[in-house]
Amino acid sequence: MDKNTLIAALDFSHARLLDELGTIEKSGQDMAKVLAWRPGPGRAHMGWQFAHCAATHERYLKTRLLNETPDEKMVADFAGGSTPSDSNVPSAASLRPLLEEKYLALRNWVAEQKPEALDRMISVGKNQRSIAETLILMAWHEAHHHGQIHLTWNL
Repeated sequence: MDKNTLIAALDFSHARLLDELGTIEKSGQDMAKVLAWRPGPGRAHMGWQFAHCAATHERYLKTRLLNETPDEKMVADFAGGSTPSDSNVPSAASLRPLLEEKYLALRNWVAEQKPEALDRMISVGKNQRSIAETLILMAWHEAHHHGQIHLTWNL
């Protein structure tokens, strides 16, 4: 798979997520309340959804690609398997820099890779997938959570 195509897919999904944050910010609503609102008991608030995208980029890059330890607090609070907490709602001011930092680290890693590196197989749960395939899943993942944020905000 061509890395420029992968980067374009990642960029597209990420831009939509940031656009959604910008739309919410421009709405004039109380961002703290908007980000903390839940569509039902125990369901994820929008703050968790946004931070979850950043935590996923962090964990994927550090754990699966670099074999490093990710930001353990971020992973515990916002990665898959974490429970959205009423007391742990990221501020609007913290989300955009967090999303950008974690996304750009992943994007920059991809941009530096030779094509054969993206064909390397890695373990993803019980599955073996190429890095290229997992990057497609990362683009889908961010788009999926963008959709959840959009739906939650419109509720």
